[in-house]
Amino acid sequence: MGRVSILAVLAGSFAAGCGGSPGTPNSGAQKPVPAVAGNSQAALPVHGAQSSEPKKPRPEVSPAPVPRFVDVTGSAGIEFSFYADAIPGRFLLPEVMGGGAGWLDFDGDGRLDLYVRDGCQIVTPEATPSRHVSRLFRNVGDSRFEDVTIASDCGFRGYGQGCAVGDFNVDGYPDLYLTNYGTNGLYRNNGDGTFAEITQSAGVGLAGWNTSAVWLDLDVDQDLDLYVARYMNVTPANNKVCEYEQKPGYCGPGSYEPVPDAVFLNCNDGTFVEAAEQLGFHDPDGKGLAVIAVDFDEDLHPEIYVANDMTPKHLFTRSRVHTSDRPERRLYENVGIAAGCAVSDSGMYEAGMGIACADFDGDGLPDIFLTHYFHMKNTLYRNRGGLVFDDVSRRSRIAAASFESLGFGNSAFDYDRDGDADLLIANGHVLGPEQSPNQMRPQLLRNTRGVFSDISDSAGGYFSELCLGRSVAPADFDDDGDLDFAITHLDRPLALLANRTDTKRRFIGFQLETLSRMPPVGGRIVVVCGGLRQVLPVLAGGSYLAASDTRILAGLGDGTGPIQVEIHWPSGRVDRLDDLTPDRYWRIVEGRPVSR
Repeated sequence: MGRVSILAVLAGSFAAGCGGSPGTPNSGAQKPVPAVAGNSQAALPVHGAQSSEPKKPRPEVSPAPVPRFVDVTGSAGIEFSFYADAIPGRFLLPEVMGGGAGWLDFDGDGRLDLYVRDGCQIVTPEATPSRHVSRLFRNVGDSRFEDVTIASDCGFRGYGQGCAVGDFNVDGYPDLYLTNYGTNGLYRNNGDGTFAEITQSAGVGLAGWNTSAVWLDLDVDQDLDLYVARYMNVTPANNKVCEYEQKPGYCGPGSYEPVPDAVFLNCNDGTFVEAAEQLGFHDPDGKGLAVIAVDFDEDLHPEIYVANDMTPKHLFTRSRVHTSDRPERRLYENVGIAAGCAVSDSGMYEAGMGIACADFDGDGLPDIFLTHYFHMKNTLYRNRGGLVFDDVSRRSRIAAASFESLGFGNSAFDYDRDGDADLLIANGHVLGPEQSPNQMRPQLLRNTRGVFSDISDSAGGYFSELCLGRSVAPADFDDDGDLDFAITHLDRPLALLANRTDTKRRFIGFQLETLSRMPPVGGRIVVVCGGLRQVLPVLAGGSYLAASDTRILAGLGDGTGPIQVEIHWPSGRVDRLDDLTPDRYWRIVEGRPVSR
């Protein structure tokens, strides 16, 4: 976890899987309804083109409301603490990395439920007390949850890390992929309130230290594949203890060898095949902790960005030379170094714990935010278009706000509905209780047209407390038009933060669906209201060990006039809607009229 200058350049390439050539076509929104038949448009920006959207000055807005977040964990009926199995004097690194959380509507009732990962005894997991299992809390309405782990049969026993939510068999019910320090697990949703563990038969039981994962269609054959970020080869046998100022602590990533990421292609028969190298996801040096999929260059194909710990970050993009008559060529290449988002502006490897992506500066392109190590700074990469990024951490004031923190999970969201994406960050050190500082305050950073200020002091009691924060999973679990948060910790129970910010500004929300039922990752929504224009990417993954609400929210600032919406689907179709009313969620199906 020290600084290393960059000397090497990473390369990548691309390919096939499940017996086919790549490129072959093969909820919670309340009372969805809306509108007008969409219009189709064929001409779209080419891969790597500069944004055709000129940056326009944003209208002045009224004073920001005071943020207010309330810890409602107890009243919601959620009782959960991560079991880290931390043994004094052992300093085995997984003990300090925490577990994740994820949101899904597992029973199809229109309400988001919460799945949380738990640990176990690392050396003798079979001896772990039975109460330490990953758990499912069903949302029963009125901001109340009930523990349905046993009834749903999804109480995974093992040292849990992250979770990814996706309907891999396209039956209308979300499934769970669970990453672990140990063998991963795949739970198929049976559609009757229960799950079936099918890891072995599906061929996705990856052993080792696995962290974050994301579902998306990687080979463009209309089914969901799986990218799994993996960390390092750390075992009780090769574990090391390091000294910091003559006190023992956990060793950093420089003490261990990396483990390459994995990519599982969906064979559409209930099984998967690993194809990372074939597809071009070459990852010999990565030590991955977080992964996100989002279209950075406006070609409607998502890039995959991986946050590696003290090694260069990866940016995998579709190859510009791939053609359907050359199936032996790999489908993806790593352009992180050339794009300027692999290392810091001074050429340093950074720690890379969590990722958030949003258009932070209002120019229509999604930018990248990364949480990093104590006394190093968090990093904001500005997207200049054409897969070129600048480190603007200092001019945006991100560096100043983060120098005294060590960040993990995070979320980009518009707390005050002014059209600018703000940031929530969970913080906490990793060296161990012998070191100081250890516990840290979480942060809320307000964005004002690309410049950030720390407003944590006014955000509520949770933000005044010292803790060891880890995963941040955002979701509007109470369907009131603003994001709430499930946050995991090492030193205290999970916190469910309800967003109770009092603002008169309006919002509009979207649940997007394609006819193939594939999530439209890589697409984008353009929302115009008054003088405020926003471009909202459709993404997957992000944060740290988390699965988030997939609906998209837009704050409308002080605009009071009509709302114009333009949806750019990954298929190339553009649907335009101009009669959507605010302060509600809309379910939009690609190419279909929206009826009231």
